[in-house]
Formats: sequence, C-alpha cells, structure tokens
Amino acid sequence: MQQLSQQKRSAYRVDPGFQNKLKASHNGETLKFCFQCGACTSVCPISRYINIYRPNQMIELAKLGIRNLPQSNAFLFCSACTLCTKGCPQDVKVHEVMQALKEQATGDAEVTDFMAELFDETLEALGRQMPLPVIYSWICLRPDDGESAFHNAVMAAFDRLLKQPVPQAVPVTESKRVAIIGSGPAGLTAAWVLAEAGVAVTIFEGLPELGGMLRTGIPSYRLPKDILDLEINKIAALGVEMKTDTPVDKPFFESLVKDYSAVFIATGAYMSRRLRLEGIGLNGVVDAVDFLEAYNLASKTAKVGKNVAVIGGGNVATDAAGVALRCGAESVKLFCLEDRKTMPAHEWEIEEIARDGVQLNPSWGPRAILGDGGNVTAVEFVRCKSVLDKDGRFAPVFDEKSTQTVPADTVVCAIGQAPDLSFLGEGVDTASGVIQADPYTMETNLPGVFAGGDAVSGTASLIEAVSAGKTAAQSIMLYMGVDK
Repeated sequence: MQQLSQQKRSAYRVDPGFQNKLKASHNGETLKFCFQCGACTSVCPISRYINIYRPNQMIELAKLGIRNLPQSNAFLFCSACTLCTKGCPQDVKVHEVMQALKEQATGDAEVTDFMAELFDETLEALGRQMPLPVIYSWICLRPDDGESAFHNAVMAAFDRLLKQPVPQAVPVTESKRVAIIGSGPAGLTAAWVLAEAGVAVTIFEGLPELGGMLRTGIPSYRLPKDILDLEINKIAALGVEMKTDTPVDKPFFESLVKDYSAVFIATGAYMSRRLRLEGIGLNGVVDAVDFLEAYNLASKTAKVGKNVAVIGGGNVATDAAGVALRCGAESVKLFCLEDRKTMPAHEWEIEEIARDGVQLNPSWGPRAILGDGGNVTAVEFVRCKSVLDKDGRFAPVFDEKSTQTVPADTVVCAIGQAPDLSFLGEGVDTASGVIQADPYTMETNLPGVFAGGDAVSGTASLIEAVSAGKTAAQSIMLYMGVDK
C-alpha cells in the first residue's frame, strides 16, 4: 500500500485531548449515540449551499479528534437553526456540539490557519448562493472585540468581502414585475434571485429602514447595522426598487395582486404574543419585539426602569435581557416556565447574559402583574413543576403553594411571536395564525401569490428564511415562464 504523505498523516491524526474536551462540553456526551444515519444532514439548510457542510461527517471527524481538514472545520458555518438536533433519532445535540467546536476553535492554531487560507474562498462561494454571506457568517461565528488570532482572521476575511465593489445593475429583460412585501431575509433573498434573472422587483417595507428582524430584532451589539446596510446596498445595486415607510393594508395588497405578475409575502412574525394576565395593561409592560425595535431604530436607546423582569426563555427573551442591561437597568431578572436544562434559548446566549449580570429564574411562571396608580410595581410568580404533558403538548403544571413577588418597574414579555395577517382579508388561506403555502413551491391558494419565511413557518432561523426566499423566487420564475 502506498504510504500517506506526512501532511495527510498529520491531517488524520487523532487528538485524544481534543476528544476529551469535546465530550466534556455541554451535551457533548450525546456524541456517543451517533450511528451516522445522516438524518441531520438531510434536514440541514446550509448543506445545500456549502458542499463540504455535512453535519454527520463533522460529527464523525470530531469524535475521532480530526480537526484540520476543510470538512472538519465546516462547523464554523453552523447557524444553530436546531433542525439537525430536532431531526436526530438518537437525540444527539448536534447544534450544541457544533457550538462546542466553535468555542474550542478560538484557541486552535490549526483552525486559525484554515481561516487565513481558505475562509475567503468559502465566503465567496457562499455569496454566490445567497445574498447575505457576511451577515449569515457573522451570526454563525459571533465575533467579539477580542484580539485573538482567530478573531482577527475572521474580521479580516469579512472586511475583504465587504470591500468588494457593489455589483453592476442587471438589465431588466422580462416584461413581468414582482412585488415583495417585507424586507427581511426571505424577501431580500427572493429579490436578489429575481433581479439576477433580469426580473423587475419592488420591495415594500412598512418600517423606515430595511432588513426586517435582522434590523429590529437582533440587537446591534450582536449584529452591527452597518454590515446589514452594506449587504442590502449590494442587493439594491442590482436594480431592486426598495420602498420604505410603505405599510401594506388590505386595499393595497389587492392592488398589488392586480398590478403585478406575482406577489411574494415575506412579512415575518413581528407581533408579540400577549400574556393573559391581570395587570398586563399597566404602564411599564412592553412587548419584547417593540422593546428591541426601539433599541435598534433609536440609536441604541429604549426606555427601562431600574428593575426589569423579562418573561420568557427563548432567544428573544435573552436578547431583551441583554438590551435592558445596556439601557441602564440596575437589575434584570429573567423568568421562564422551562427548567434550566430545557430553556429554549441557545445555551451560549443564556451563559452570556448570566455573565453580564442577568439573574436567571427557570421554572417560574407569571401569575399577575401588580401596580399602583397605573404603573407596574411588581410581578407575582408561581413555581412551574412541568411544561409539557406525557404526549409532549404544552400543558404547564404549577405548584400553587410556591410563589414569589418580585419588585419591577418594567416588565418585558417575550413569550413568542406571530405574523400580522390582517392585510390579507379572506383571499389567502391561513391556519393556526400562519399563511398556508405549498412547502415545495411556496405558492398559496391565490394564483400568483407566494409566501415564505416566518409568515408561513412561524419564527425560524435566518438560513430557513433564506432558503424559503430562494425557493419562492425560483417558483415565481416558473409561474411567470421566465427561463433562467
């Protein structure tokens, strides 16, 4: 047998120390249950865009301690959409293993070498498949203000890609026009694909700035808005018309359906679900989405008191808690029904806000919001014994003998989001608060009207929205007879 080169022998050498650190990480012990069925890869959206991104393959390389092959470093592009974990029949916490790999990578010279030598090429390849490669990668890698070699390599690659000249406008070669409602990642992606094909596209955005939840939902300290502006400008440079401060109501929607060859609904899910509690209407009670929007659209300011209680255990709740601290709150306490282990927010986001000073209170549910003179003064909580019933349905059980009253002058409610579909009237089928659309084509029951992203799926990840936008654009071109 031909001998392997020294480089290849090094590439395939097992590192026991690396294995042990990985197994000791959060949920790293679940790696032992992987039997390489490939279910995680089959549901992974990013595997469609990066040919070396195969979660099952990365898991196997990680178990062996191999980490200096391109395939072994592809974990850097995991966006933690959690579809891999949800699809695993063995309950391997795939997305958390990817996060553990990222945390180890920051001090790994071999990974830094990969970043310096191959990351540009991977970013450019990603940019040929989606319109937001830096935003997507920024969310995956979450660079900070550190000065590590890893951080510097990431920032240098981003800087080089962002400095590339904006693309030339693509001449409109099609007589048909497409209207897109919403400028979030699904709408922007659809516009990008259509414009590249020479289709005239107009985006209608109700807010004064573009970007959807990328703009209003993700705090600016986690995603710098100048990066968002740069990537949106590259889409606009293709010739996409973008109209802000243009909310769509029922009459306007009906005119779009009449005047355009096709309409893509990508309005997202920006309405906060409301708690049905005594005192919910008191001054000082705010929805998390409105709270984050105020912070992101008003120069990093949002009104908070000294004592803030955040209700919810998901990523929006952790973002709201982090923002409350940055807006000057002296005390921020987060309460959620789930226990610490099953909180729905990403583990690293929970750990981050805890390090920043947010007090975590898992297994507590709100019973009433108390006030005086119309203003919030406190929140009464009751101990939650369980959240789901034996069939996995939401059916919380409380211990009425265990309660606590927490002083608060600001209460941020972050218990979920839903789309606003009031502009649709009765023309487009909806069910359970979302638009009904064909999962393969994104087409609704109304001819020429397509829908995708959170307005169809409910709150999901960036990569899922990008995939929906791309699928919708391709379906729209087929519908209009555009041969591209």
